Amino acid sequence: MIYGHGDDTYKYKEIRINFSSNIYNRFDHEKLFLHLAGRLDDVLSYPEPAPLTLETDLSKKLGLAPEEVMVTNGATEAIYLIAQTFRRSKSAILQPTFSEYADACVLHEHELTNIYTLDTLSPDTQMLWLCSPNNPTGAVIEKESLLKFIRKNREVIFIIDASYAPFTKKAVPAPAELAEYPNVLMLHSMSKQYSVPGLRLGYVTGGETLLAQVRRRRMPWSAGQVAVNAGRYLLMHSDEYTPPVDALTDERERMADALRSLGVVEVWPSDTHMLLCKLRFGNASSLKEYLALEHGLLIRDASNFSGLDSSFFRIAVQTPDEDDILIRRIAEWIAV
Repeated sequence: MIYGHGDDTYKYKEIRINFSSNIYNRFDHEKLFLHLAGRLDDVLSYPEPAPLTLETDLSKKLGLAPEEVMVTNGATEAIYLIAQTFRRSKSAILQPTFSEYADACVLHEHELTNIYTLDTLSPDTQMLWLCSPNNPTGAVIEKESLLKFIRKNREVIFIIDASYAPFTKKAVPAPAELAEYPNVLMLHSMSKQYSVPGLRLGYVTGGETLLAQVRRRRMPWSAGQVAVNAGRYLLMHSDEYTPPVDALTDERERMADALRSLGVVEVWPSDTHMLLCKLRFGNASSLKEYLALEHGLLIRDASNFSGLDSSFFRIAVQTPDEDDILIRRIAEWIAV
């Protein structure tokens, strides 16, 4: 899906507060910008055909071998490479979730099934795609339950998208922990973790044998030198890029209560900084347009997630003052 994601600020003249993107927007990137500005002459030469230097840096930080890490042009490239590698597999997707899993599977002719609980997984499934913490619900699959399920289904290849792991207080399996399983690939997003979505930096971790199959299909130079330079800098300064998870969790709960108090908004339980909401009347598209055009506030119309309809929208909590503005404007829309 090229269009239909969040953060579509390009459609609107002036967005003041962006609730549509699940990114923490309060990091100070000034030092990163200065670092990149001092190395702009790197764009005059080709980067490494494969970003081995960044992969080595990541492997050291994660306690993995370099062969167990593959850097990609955002987590989305990884999704499509994996679907291509295991072309025409029988894939199941735990829904509702990020649409690119399905799009990649359709492109590469997978036999696709949507499931909504793990216990409905068909015994002939070859691949299972799941997101934990999940987008758009923010839910985390309990760690021990997930590991037990993986051990029980050793013939299934698990694709576990952990892009939002930095935003939850719940236990999520570590990359080194899951790399011990020969049937698991784990997706990660530096874009999300460090709030640099324009750089398109992601990576995959997993056992060397399984990951090698995917690595063979990666195009040369898929990660540009500016992105690689940024990735290496961010890893060296990762202590400066820790989302305030406790504060975000508290604000999420306050925001959920405020939305429910409006009387016409249902809010799904969440383990991260995002909230999936459902209108009891009206539709999310109309609410989104009103907020964007009248007040410069952007939310995510979530109607295009599988299993959801036109009444669903998603927000990522911001500061208390900004969240209060959103609540007031939604209340005004309801009253019209």
